[in-house]
Amino acid sequence: MKQSVTRILTAAVSALLIAAMATGCNGSTESSSPDSSQEETQYNFGGITITFADTWGKDLTPGKDAETDALIAKIDEVEKKYNIQFEWIKVDSGPYWDNMASVIMSGEPFGDIMYSFPWMITDWIKAGAVRDAGAVAEAVGIDFHDGTWNDFIVDETTYGDTIYGFSKNQNSIQSGLLYNKRLLQEAQLTDPNELIASGGNWDYATLEEYARKLTKLDSSGNTVQWGLSTMDSYWLMTTFIVNNGADLIDYSTNPPTFSMDSPKSLAGLEVFNRMLNTDKTIYLRPNGSGWEVTVDAFANGQVGLFRAEEWVIEYIRDVMTENGTSEEYGLTYFPQGPDSTGFVDESYGGNSYFIPASISDEKAQAALLVYNDLLDPSDDGYTEEERIRNTGESLFPDEASVEVYVDLMLNDKIKSNGVCRVGLREAMMELAGSFADNAGTPQSIIAEAKPRYQGVIDDSAYTAVLNGQNQ
Repeated sequence: MKQSVTRILTAAVSALLIAAMATGCNGSTESSSPDSSQEETQYNFGGITITFADTWGKDLTPGKDAETDALIAKIDEVEKKYNIQFEWIKVDSGPYWDNMASVIMSGEPFGDIMYSFPWMITDWIKAGAVRDAGAVAEAVGIDFHDGTWNDFIVDETTYGDTIYGFSKNQNSIQSGLLYNKRLLQEAQLTDPNELIASGGNWDYATLEEYARKLTKLDSSGNTVQWGLSTMDSYWLMTTFIVNNGADLIDYSTNPPTFSMDSPKSLAGLEVFNRMLNTDKTIYLRPNGSGWEVTVDAFANGQVGLFRAEEWVIEYIRDVMTENGTSEEYGLTYFPQGPDSTGFVDESYGGNSYFIPASISDEKAQAALLVYNDLLDPSDDGYTEEERIRNTGESLFPDEASVEVYVDLMLNDKIKSNGVCRVGLREAMMELAGSFADNAGTPQSIIAEAKPRYQGVIDDSAYTAVLNGQNQ
């Protein structure tokens, strides 16, 4: 049963308030206590300001809620522990995303810890704007693989032997499959989680069957209910590849190799293309429309199956709550292709934090120490599984959906599609557009694109960084 969030937060605050404060001279010293066999390094950073910066900021108004008060108390403890001042600032999105590298290299970065998407950070690394976080961690005795950091994010932002990005955020769903329980019942289709539990096949063939039965036309031949949809067509396309056991990019070579023409990849694309252009059971967002169009269609009971990221699932939950809709949704695995060996959650690489290259060694060390303490998930009183389960219970009303969520997030089932690091995010948009336009067969579309996309990889910032060509 889910624990009381208020009780846990109160316990975390109490623990913080009674924790022993580390003090010392400027720099660092090592001390040992009679009760401890290990020495603890104590730091005094002389009152410097450590800034976290992103495009969202953090509302730290006292009394806002228990979670905010717990964070405020934690900030106070960290400030005393390291003798620093802390601030969390919001930067306008345009300057932040567009000018990141130039601002960092000018010597006045937005913050000492910043946030990045995987399709952006590689260019910043190549420009010399991102510090070697692994070296900073080693200098202060932090192990990025000690179980408190997100291993998937660390691995995705490790280029060669250098770690550039990190995160303590837990993983989140990126390619979960939502289903409308009412629409499935009306179509006399078995609940997918019940099908899986009974040993039935939850595969591409079953997906196609479900989508056909869930798609409905009016008397004029217009589609009024769709089988399958998503917010971003290009990630749905890549999901069909990854969930058939294929790799879009082969990272065993230098430079990496574009491999969407492999038999497994093409088999996944064949299903995507058939559902889109032959069965016409997939609803894609019309060109020029907002991201909410297909999402709202699912939330309002016009789509049976929906591939969704976690923040989209939160939006759907809130829309249904606000609208008072009677629709009920569940979460299941995206089905397996014929060449798959198990259910996975396809990811575009995950979002990370990083340290700008232009700040001093002292500030970099202070920033990582502050991040390590301030965002340590273990302080909330939960185990990793409990945190994941509690998130699942906040998103899904039924236990079977929660179990799917826990399984995907806890049991190493996240698989990166690998395209963002080598600069092919926009290329995936172009490819999805070709399929939406019914521009050819999967073989012909990929064959035409392969030389251009391999050229992008060859010239990518990732390849340059891999070969030591970053500034």
